[in-house]
Amino acid sequence: MNDKIGRNDPCPCGSGKKYKQCCGNAAATAPQSADPHAGGVESAIAWLSQHHRKAWAKAMTSAIDDAVSGIFDDEEQARKALAGMDQALWTQVQLNLIEWLLAEGFIQVTGESRPVAELLLGPRGPLLTIGQRAWIEQLARRPLRLYDVTEVVGGVGITLCDALDTAQPPLRVTERSGSRTLRVGMQIGARVMEVAGQHQLSGAIYPFSVWGGRAVQDRLRALMAGTRADNQAGISMLGHEIIEGWLQQYLVPAPLPQMVYGATGEPLLLVTEHYDVLDWEALTAALAAQPDVQGDRANGWDRLLDGADGSTRSQARITAAPRGRRVSVLYQTAGLAEQGRVWFDALAGEAVKFRLRDVSDPKGMLSRAGASGPPAAKTQALPQGLDAETLAGVIETVIKRTYANWADEPIPMLDGQTPRQAMLSEAGLERVKGLLRSYEDGESWQAAQQGRREVSYQFLWDVLGLTR
Repeated sequence: MNDKIGRNDPCPCGSGKKYKQCCGNAAATAPQSADPHAGGVESAIAWLSQHHRKAWAKAMTSAIDDAVSGIFDDEEQARKALAGMDQALWTQVQLNLIEWLLAEGFIQVTGESRPVAELLLGPRGPLLTIGQRAWIEQLARRPLRLYDVTEVVGGVGITLCDALDTAQPPLRVTERSGSRTLRVGMQIGARVMEVAGQHQLSGAIYPFSVWGGRAVQDRLRALMAGTRADNQAGISMLGHEIIEGWLQQYLVPAPLPQMVYGATGEPLLLVTEHYDVLDWEALTAALAAQPDVQGDRANGWDRLLDGADGSTRSQARITAAPRGRRVSVLYQTAGLAEQGRVWFDALAGEAVKFRLRDVSDPKGMLSRAGASGPPAAKTQALPQGLDAETLAGVIETVIKRTYANWADEPIPMLDGQTPRQAMLSEAGLERVKGLLRSYEDGESWQAAQQGRREVSYQFLWDVLGLTR
């Protein structure tokens, strides 16, 4: 039990790799800092590996098994999935699970199950500085929670809002390395620590994709409804769910939910048809004569459709491009596009001339956005006949019309409150700002991809009277 592990010895976690390539590498690659607690986790790992080698190895193996047991029904599937991890992911899994063991785990010592933190802080534990002991003590008290990232200042820090307890005030976290990879709108699992009056992340971070995070949030809320989340068992259960959900993204990517148009139940597909306008007066008169069309040239027109759910939606959105040369018609399903093309061509007649059609699959676009957000922007060629400024103008008109009543509409990510209602509390105000920042972040990425200017969301900040 007191044998020291050599760097070339088999790793005690049972992976089959050398210690220096497995848990030894995970400890070596842990972030270093000049904080008073720096080196404490590494000292704890080294002490456990030396003085409780078999128990620590068994605890690590059990932690890994527990993390995948809820993902796979078959042990062979789980084994193959773990074996297929690349080195970067394997190292991150170990770092995260090592921290979980230090904070909440147990190991067997002389036939007795002992909390790892209690063992480390006991009279026979490793020699730690005051700052290192305080860090491990705090690690055992801080639960693993799910957070919304509402602001990112690269190289400085991030702002987090609790994804489950939305009444909690926002947390400004000093996080120099993570702030370079995290994006506004993401969700992460993390332990938030306090050092010298400032908040820090403990080290282990569980970033989620858009759909992965929302799915985990729903499962956590269901767990909280069925169990006490204020005792240690409930807290650990929520932490396990975060770990399992995070790992599942890499081992078994979840299928994206079916995106449908609410009025008809058809799969959502964005179809935009572009026309040259030869006679604006005739086109405007024809649209004004339609009883199911509302709007005007300055603000655009909507052909309305009453859905089976009782809601009225736009089945065709008609937008005039800047400089008055073109008009675009946006449909949200393939069926609406086919029917709408016949309707609009007959309505407009010789007042317009068809140019081109754009088709975008929202589900496919989301499937290419992983846990770290959208990929690096790469300019894409625009369809023939569509210049960058025209595209920017069309998108700007659509955005302003889409968000015209946003301030007073219930938003699911605000727990069903409107932005005006949510911003009455400190936490709600930060969530509203976070939503606006996420819109701007997404628009920045899309504009870079399409080689056009960014469309400003400043009008939403202004209508709410918010400053950045």
